[in-house]
Amino acid sequence: MVEFLIWVVAALGVVGGVVLGRIWGRVEGKRAGKREAERDALEDTIGRVERGRDAVRDGRGAGDPAQRLRRNDGRW
Repeated sequence: MVEFLIWVVAALGVVGGVVLGRIWGRVEGKRAGKREAERDALEDTIGRVERGRDAVRDGRGAGDPAQRLRRNDGRW
């Protein structure tokens, strides 16, 4: 009977370990996903800011106003 109880406890330990591992893996995956999303959003924001700065630098006082109008007309 004692040997049977040892097997039951061992089986429950294995099942508990598997369940705990799955839960732990899911939580870590969500954390990693959030960090990756935050990093991607930050990179996107930095890129947008740089493009905006470039557009302002190139758009204000950059050449003939009529030529700027023709150039911008095609972008609409």
